[in-house]
Amino acid sequence: MDYDVDVVVAGGGPVGLMLACELRLGGARVAVLERLTEVNPTIKGGAITMPSAEALYRRGMLPELAEVHRQAMDRFQAFMREQNSGGGAEGQGLGIVGHFAGIMLRANLVDRTEPGLGDAGPAAEIAFVAQQDIERLLGGRADELGVDVRRGVELTGFDADDGAVTVRTSHGAVRAGWLVGCDGGRSAVRKLEGFDFPGTDPEITCHQAVVEMTGAEGLKVGWTATDTGVYAYGPMPGRVVTVEFDGPPADRDAPVSAEDLQDRLRRVSGMDVTITGVRTATRFTDHARQVTEYRKGRVLLAGDAAHVHSAFGSQGLSLGIGDAMNLGWKLAAVIGGRAPEGLLDTYTSERLPVGAWVLDWTRAQVAAMRPDPQSRGPCERSSATW
Repeated sequence: MDYDVDVVVAGGGPVGLMLACELRLGGARVAVLERLTEVNPTIKGGAITMPSAEALYRRGMLPELAEVHRQAMDRFQAFMREQNSGGGAEGQGLGIVGHFAGIMLRANLVDRTEPGLGDAGPAAEIAFVAQQDIERLLGGRADELGVDVRRGVELTGFDADDGAVTVRTSHGAVRAGWLVGCDGGRSAVRKLEGFDFPGTDPEITCHQAVVEMTGAEGLKVGWTATDTGVYAYGPMPGRVVTVEFDGPPADRDAPVSAEDLQDRLRRVSGMDVTITGVRTATRFTDHARQVTEYRKGRVLLAGDAAHVHSAFGSQGLSLGIGDAMNLGWKLAAVIGGRAPEGLLDTYTSERLPVGAWVLDWTRAQVAAMRPDPQSRGPCERSSATW
C-alpha cells in the first residue's frame, strides 16, 4: 500500500511524542500533527509515577529526568525555607511521596512489598518532573530519532477504510496506514470516529495557578480542608489550588482572571490574600469518562483522548505514557509484519482496565474531599505541610 507515512499521530504532547518515539524505534514512519507552535506553558501535571520514570529510564532519558527533578526539589526546599523564615525547613517534605484527596502519603508508611512498589532501580527517586519538561525532553528525543513533528498543523478531518486513513489537515492531506488520536480530552479524532465515551458528569470546580500575591503568610502549606472546600499552597512559590463543591463551572472555557482566582482562594481559605499577578492558570472539573474500546479499525486513541478525569495526583500524564508504551511496540510490529493485526486487540484489553482503575481512584478522591462529616474526617485530620 502506498502511504505517505505509516502512522499519523494527532497531538504532540507527551503522549503523542512518546508514542511517536516508540513507533520510530520499531521502524515505523511517523508524522506527528500538533496545532500549537510551541510547548503550552499553562500549568498542568507536576509529577510522574514510578512506572513512567522507569519507562523513560529504559529509553535512556534518566540523566535529563534526574536534573529536572533536582531543580524542582531545589525550588521546593527554597520555598520551604522561605515559609519557615529560614528556621528548620531543610529536609521537610522529602518523606512525602504524594497525596490522596489531600491526605499526605509518607514514604515510610508505603508497603514496598506491594506489586509495583518495590525497587525500580535508578529511576526510583524520580518524581517531580512537570508535564512541560516531559514534552520538551521527548521533543528532543523525537528529533534524534528522526520523527516528523509538524507544529502549527491541525487535523481537520479524516476518512478511514480497511486499507488506509486519509488525514485532512490545515496544511493539506496525509495518507497513512494508521491514525492515533493523542489530541487530549476534547479529542477531535475520538469525536469524528464516533467512539463511545461514557462516564460521570462533573460536580466540582477546581483552579490551579501560579500567582504573585500578598497576604499569603496566613495560608497553610500543603493541602487544607475547610468548611467551604479544599485548597493547596505550594510546593513551589505562588502555586495554589482551589477545590469547590458547588457544581461545575458555568463556562469552562472562560479566561481565568486574577479577580476570580482571588475571590475563590479567599472564599475557600478564609484568608484575605490579594493576587497581584497570574503567571499561569487553568480550570478543571471531575468529569470522568473513558471510551469503551481503544481501537476502531485503523483509528486508535491514547492518553486523554481515551480517558478523562480530575487532575488530582497528576495521574493522567503517567496513564497516557503507559498507553503509549503499550501501543507503540505493538503497532510497529504489525506495520513491520512481525505480528498479526490481532495483536492490537490486546491494547484495549490491557489498557482499558488500568484506565478504569484510575478513574475510580480519582472519583474516590473527590468523595473523600467533600465538605460533609461523612466524607471529611480523614482529609481534615491529615491536613499538613509537605
